[in-house]
Amino acid sequence: MSRGLAGVAFTDHCDVDAGRDACFGVINGLKSEVASLREAFDGILEISVGCELGEPHHDVPLSREILADGDIDFVIGSLHRRRGDLDYHDIDYDRADIDAMMRGYYEELLELAESGCYDVLGHINYQERYMSESARCRLDLSSYGGEVLEILKVVASAGKGIEVNSSGLGRGLGHPLPDADVLEAFRRVGGEVLTIGSDAHIAARVGGELDGAVKFLKGAGFGRFAFFKGRKPSFHDV
Repeated sequence: MSRGLAGVAFTDHCDVDAGRDACFGVINGLKSEVASLREAFDGILEISVGCELGEPHHDVPLSREILADGDIDFVIGSLHRRRGDLDYHDIDYDRADIDAMMRGYYEELLELAESGCYDVLGHINYQERYMSESARCRLDLSSYGGEVLEILKVVASAGKGIEVNSSGLGRGLGHPLPDADVLEAFRRVGGEVLTIGSDAHIAARVGGELDGAVKFLKGAGFGRFAFFKGRKPSFHDV
């Protein structure tokens, strides 16, 4: 609230590769915690129950079961790792084949987008925030414009959205995830739903760099962002 927030969605990680019991353990625990928070902040702060569904396309039946839980307000679909590979957090980018890694990433991100098991796609180009400076110098995102555009068209045509994740600003990338080029491309293909997330993980980072994320959102031609309740977006001007 000290950061001017009127609402917040708690989106704990729920990775389908961990299995059904683990996923519903996370969700049920979060629902209990949010119920207490809603009571404590009634009339002060809007609070949504969310989840960051990791790799939902790896187990679509389980993902659909999770999405059918009527108490969940908001679902971010995220790709942190490809099948049989490391989390992008753990890759040695100085030794990695950057082009092969990126093409594989977009291949699975398209699969995730086509699954429909999400409200917004989370932190597109997630791996950028973990790359060393030397690896980042070898990354030319303009080389993958066709792959990104195909993904964005799927998302927009389904009436779904993408997350403007401010963690890139907090980690010194100079832009949120995704960057302005992707946000502008999403608008051009008819995308309308954008959410803003700080990817906080700890309380001190909640709401971090949101002003910067809003600046990029507006610069890409968007005049509003979405906040989800009951899996439905309400729009707020920026």
